[in-house]
Amino acid sequence: MKILFVCTGNIARSPTAEALFGELTRGQPHEARSVGTSPSAPHPLAEADLAWADVVAVMEPAHRGFLEAYWPTYLPKVRVLGIPDLYPPHDPVLRELLAGKILALLAGS
Repeated sequence: MKILFVCTGNIARSPTAEALFGELTRGQPHEARSVGTSPSAPHPLAEADLAWADVVAVMEPAHRGFLEAYWPTYLPKVRVLGIPDLYPPHDPVLRELLAGKILALLAGS
């Protein structure tokens, strides 16, 4: 599975999800990337990222709306994780929330 994690700034949620995904799938044939919807994000979302991914895991419904507005053909790949923008990078609570969501994605693959 190739999974793209999307948040707004690519500062906390999506990079934490990418790192945690790597930890949870070590030794398995899975790949992850993280991006942000903001043009000022360290890794801004591009259509090439969406084309690469098997699953696009967005943190909030607003991110799904962003994709719907700009790249609607990729909506079948989108899964909304429901993770609010409340946590600093690698926060233990954020990691715990993401772990459950990532394991559910893996179970559905």
